[in-house]
Amino acid sequence: MRLQLSCLLALTALLLLPLQAWAAERPAQLHLCSEEEDAYPWVMKDRPGLNIIMMRMVEKQLSLPIRITPLPWKRCMALVGAGEMDGLFKISFARDRMELGVYPMSGDKPDPTKRMLDESYSLYRLKGSKLDWDGTTIRHASLPIGVQPGFSIVAQLTAMGLKLDEGVRSTDENFQKLLLGRVSGVALQTQRGDTSIESRPEFRARIERVEPPLVSKPYFLMLSKPFVGKYPAYAQKIWDSVAAVRESPEYKAEMQHFK
Repeated sequence: MRLQLSCLLALTALLLLPLQAWAAERPAQLHLCSEEEDAYPWVMKDRPGLNIIMMRMVEKQLSLPIRITPLPWKRCMALVGAGEMDGLFKISFARDRMELGVYPMSGDKPDPTKRMLDESYSLYRLKGSKLDWDGTTIRHASLPIGVQPGFSIVAQLTAMGLKLDEGVRSTDENFQKLLLGRVSGVALQTQRGDTSIESRPEFRARIERVEPPLVSKPYFLMLSKPFVGKYPAYAQKIWDSVAAVRESPEYKAEMQHFK
């Protein structure tokens, strides 16, 4: 009888091993942070933007609870870098940002098939201003260019030798500086800038976007180094789910009808 009981316990332990291994490879939840300012249509203060809709679809697909905390962008990046958050969205690629966390990679470059979205930055000026961008050089910037602190366009404009004003975080505050003549122009994510102009008559009357865009780039879900170190296979599963949701008919329908 004792021998049978011992065999039964041993068999039960063996059967539980795969479940224990799976539990060790699967997190209990995913805690992400995002930019707290409006970034239409991706992140909205008053309702779920497309980024949140995407993450909820990923949550459902993986049966993984996802907690999302809006924060100032620099703080969000710092917390991921310190391993106090499991990841963040949406973030473009820059070599120095690889110190903060992990992108979905293909070789030594981020894998564009695992992106959340594509987006551009544009330069905005007062109507009638001489400020210009020819696709290579920004000319006639007698005052600094307004930018949001911590955003990737800062490095590009700094490399051009331009003086920058990173004093305010929101799109509207940067446009107010432009109207007050404190900056020559403002560099913003295009959809964010265009939405702000369309929503404010005083901006629409006096501010215009300069063509072509300053840059177009993919944006990703970044995961923290501790998270990827603990759950390497599941991290890939999360990025695969992002790609699958992005191309799904359900998400494309959400994008088409989002207003």
